[in-house]
Amino acid sequence: MPTLKDIAERVGVSISTVSRILANDSNRAVNSETKQKIWDTARELGYVIKPASHEANPVTKGIGCVVSTMQDRHYHPYFSVIFDGIEKELSRNGYKIAFTHTQEDLKRPEILHQITNENQVEGIIVIEGIESKLYTYLKKHVKHVVGIDVSDPTIPTITYDRVEAARIAVQHLIDQGHRDILFIGGTGLSGQFHREKRYRGYQAALEQSGIAIDPQHVLNAEWEPDKAYRLVLKYIEDHHGKLPTAVFAASDIMAMAAMRAISEKGFRTPQDFAIVGFDDNEPSRYTVPPLSTIHIPTFEIGIVAARTVLQCIQFPYPLPIKILLPFEPIFRQSSDWRVP
Repeated sequence: MPTLKDIAERVGVSISTVSRILANDSNRAVNSETKQKIWDTARELGYVIKPASHEANPVTKGIGCVVSTMQDRHYHPYFSVIFDGIEKELSRNGYKIAFTHTQEDLKRPEILHQITNENQVEGIIVIEGIESKLYTYLKKHVKHVVGIDVSDPTIPTITYDRVEAARIAVQHLIDQGHRDILFIGGTGLSGQFHREKRYRGYQAALEQSGIAIDPQHVLNAEWEPDKAYRLVLKYIEDHHGKLPTAVFAASDIMAMAAMRAISEKGFRTPQDFAIVGFDDNEPSRYTVPPLSTIHIPTFEIGIVAARTVLQCIQFPYPLPIKILLPFEPIFRQSSDWRVP
């Protein structure tokens, strides 16, 4: 009677790897060629795969996650909290996260083929917009797709009003007396600021207050904190004679990068630069001074997304739904500034 050890020795992998592949456990990546060798060897040796007992080892089904960010998905302070919410809700219902891939991962044909042709998932949650070609391919090959902040009226989506959230953040700075407000953000897939919702909120607040937008006050950091840091350093060097008095950053991590640059140049927050971020990730509470921001319910977004994809699998909605979650302004000391 062949054993897992026999298969492992024949293929040249560990027993645990063989066990995971034959159990369809996709928590850890194994390349498709090795997978195929394991299955072929199991068949050649006549290894019998015993069905798992539903009482002792309940079947855990998988939901995939695809995220737009180019950064490391496991440590991103915004996306990682969403994943926590998704994972908790799936686990409560006998499911698991089958994989988490960035859109860069999906540009590798073997990964795209794996997640759409090996029946390892019942649905996919797409977190923020990904390239049109990849997105179209996913929708064609995966039956149940739910979006978080995805602009697609043909699928269920979970979102919040980013334009209004950003407008309130900038209006707070205007109410404090600021007129020259720096914007730090990114353009996303469109490559155009006027299509980015947080920029549109910044624009709306200025226009409603009769303040002209200065193109030099708009910094494209491409959502990267290191780039935000370097851009703010350069901006201060180049405009030392006439600097803005406030900064609105489209994410907390970019706001914190700006705070460091401002401090290194000898300026103070909020006395010289009032700063408001966006997200309310946990580190924002511990900056010096604590960062003003907009609280986005990231954990709850993950929970609602997981519930929605499970609902689509079990009892589909008659029409694609759009769930709009609330946000909350959290104004701390980093923006506590008044014109003398």
